[in-house]
Amino acid sequence: MALDTRKTALQILLHAAQKKTTLDRALDAFRPQLAGLTQQDKNLCHAIVFGVLRHRNYLDFIIQAFSNTKIPRMDLSVLYILRMAVFQMRFLDRVPDFAAINTGVELAKARGGKKITGFVNAVLRNAARGVDSLVWPDQHKQPAEHISVVYSIPQWLAQRWVERYGHDTTLDLCRAVNRIPPVTLRTNTLKTSRVELGRLLAAAGHKIDFTPFSPDGILLTGAGIHVEDLTGFSSGLFQIQDEAAQLVSRILDPQKEETILDACAGLGGKSLHLAQLMENAGQITAVDTEENKLAQLTSEAQRLGITCIETQVLDLLRADISDFPKFFDRVLLDAPCTGLGVLRRNPDAKWERSVQDIQRMAGRQKRLLNRAANLVKPGGTLVYSVCSCEKEENEAVIAAFLKTRKDYALNPMGHFYGRACDNFFTTFPDTMGMDGFFAARFTRVFPQ
Repeated sequence: MALDTRKTALQILLHAAQKKTTLDRALDAFRPQLAGLTQQDKNLCHAIVFGVLRHRNYLDFIIQAFSNTKIPRMDLSVLYILRMAVFQMRFLDRVPDFAAINTGVELAKARGGKKITGFVNAVLRNAARGVDSLVWPDQHKQPAEHISVVYSIPQWLAQRWVERYGHDTTLDLCRAVNRIPPVTLRTNTLKTSRVELGRLLAAAGHKIDFTPFSPDGILLTGAGIHVEDLTGFSSGLFQIQDEAAQLVSRILDPQKEETILDACAGLGGKSLHLAQLMENAGQITAVDTEENKLAQLTSEAQRLGITCIETQVLDLLRADISDFPKFFDRVLLDAPCTGLGVLRRNPDAKWERSVQDIQRMAGRQKRLLNRAANLVKPGGTLVYSVCSCEKEENEAVIAAFLKTRKDYALNPMGHFYGRACDNFFTTFPDTMGMDGFFAARFTRVFPQ
């Protein structure tokens, strides 16, 4: 099954690259093939896929050092075969070099003729013998290039983080981004308590910890955790959600019987948490442009036993109050963003983003925030959040909003769930063990 496992990993990586789709969607597309693997092989397949994307620059530096063909000119399937083999050689202790080389060569045989097979064999054997003697970019003379190669982030992002955070903090951030994150659950408090759910999971043999900030979160560590197989999943005792995202819902602070708008709901993780916080009493309108995402939200609501959410396919940028029965008590705008705060969970996003994306997203976020603000009743609450730590998507959006919207006042966070937040809520994966998020809260003031 070893070759089948690596063949599936290669197909997933190529599908994501060639179709220009997300890793999550690529994994969904190959769900039948993954289901046919043993649990051990499935774990190996996931380790290879995520590992190749997490460490791509590092792997490419090694490959290029032992190849006369420049990486941009390589056939994509050959390049991914090499990346997969080098990843196994450098990061998977249980896979001997000869096994990684042999399966790489076998994959090459299935993809091309003797020339391609010989090329892959030569590069991998030379890499196995010579990698320890490679000269890497100097961390003092070329700090951004060194970080980009050794810690596998795009060089433009390495340079940006070094200028903002300094060299040492950037290294800590990159290490956190490349670390395999725990599985984070949010207890469905409509059906159970965090303590009781923790007991159930521990009794089933899982290593658990409680999240330090969110009162609803449980951390699961260990390999081969498949959420659908966990105790309590089918009965709706929990949902997957990072601790930082859990805290965003609490910033909105919804109350029972209120009317709430989740203005860019997506798959609805925050909508469903808001419903829990409201004890399923009130009305939540979850809006998104993608009908399939809202369909998944509805399915999840049924699993969790939530009945107070209605969905509406709508583009917020084209919406106004006439699209809704009345103004809302509270509005959450979890805006589309670059996702640079969640790279540890979505390593493929590292290679899809550019500095231009930050500027483009920031422009859209400003427009969305202004639209969302029009839907809040006087005295109501508006929360803006993004899973990005970049200033253009964070403080700059807020400054532009407050400059033009005199009907809104910023609510300083002060102390929030054991954290000193000042004006804004911010989290970072290197210091808090959760995704990178930003949030700001406003009140719509009464007309003068």
